[in-house]
Amino acid sequence: MPLSFIRDKPARVLLTLKDSSTPWHLSKIARSTGTTYVYVTKFISELARKGLVAIEAKGKKRLVKLTEKGILVANALDELKKKLE
Repeated sequence: MPLSFIRDKPARVLLTLKDSSTPWHLSKIARSTGTTYVYVTKFISELARKGLVAIEAKGKKRLVKLTEKGILVANALDELKKKLE
């Protein structure tokens, strides 16, 4: 159930990253969340500026993983989602 007061796409991206201990490729995030690569790229850049994700360049690809701060935010979002279901 989408949270009506929280944007669906950003929530899907955060919760997708939360459910994995390994870094994700941007294109894999886009496919898994049903969003575009361009959207994911811009959103991940915003999360990186806020210290919620770490980005590692691996050749031409960029790998993304939640930081400790990002994990706290994603866990809080997940708990809120569960309470409202």
